[in-house]
Amino acid sequence: MRWLLIMVALGAGGTAGYLGTVSKNSFSDYSREQLDLLERELSQELAQQGSPTRPSKNTAKRAERQEQLAANQQLLQEERQRRSSLYMALGVAGAAAVAAFFVRAGASSPKRRGSRDEDARLMATIGDPAVLRAGARQKAAALLGVSPEAPPAVIEAALQAQLQQRDLSRLEGLAPDLQKLALQQREELVRARDLLVGPAPSKPGSRGS
Repeated sequence: MRWLLIMVALGAGGTAGYLGTVSKNSFSDYSREQLDLLERELSQELAQQGSPTRPSKNTAKRAERQEQLAANQQLLQEERQRRSSLYMALGVAGAAAVAAFFVRAGASSPKRRGSRDEDARLMATIGDPAVLRAGARQKAAALLGVSPEAPPAVIEAALQAQLQQRDLSRLEGLAPDLQKLALQQREELVRARDLLVGPAPSKPGSRGS
């Protein structure tokens, strides 16, 4: 039982590490209060963009901005879910580590046999690291709008298209916080590309996308 608790602690710790690093998005640096404020701002912006009082010639631009705001709302909700999952993983890791410290390694065989079903359930709650990696790749691919198995050239082209959509020159009129968010989303898109195909080679005298 003790070895299983140690594995559970390590697995939960690895999950927490993944959620605390790779799984972050452009909202991860904000406090809960800031997330609440941004969510209200996004809702107000969406309501304004959905207003039919603007000239019809701006319909396409308004639709594009509305789509961007809706995507921001989804990312915000994903960040809230990430934090909840992170706290839960940390709790499981801590509880398993403490339990492993107190559980005797030399537990009797009947008890060990009787606890195998429970052990299997505990392992199931942690998840297979390979499944977690596959999930991260799926999320990165969905962010870029490609398949996880897409050729590197296709992934790079999708990245450049997404970066162009989030150019600051196309975000005039948005609140400063939302413009800052666009820059953070650009970084998130680059990280998604890096997860799928690896970092792009650095060019002398230049910085990444």
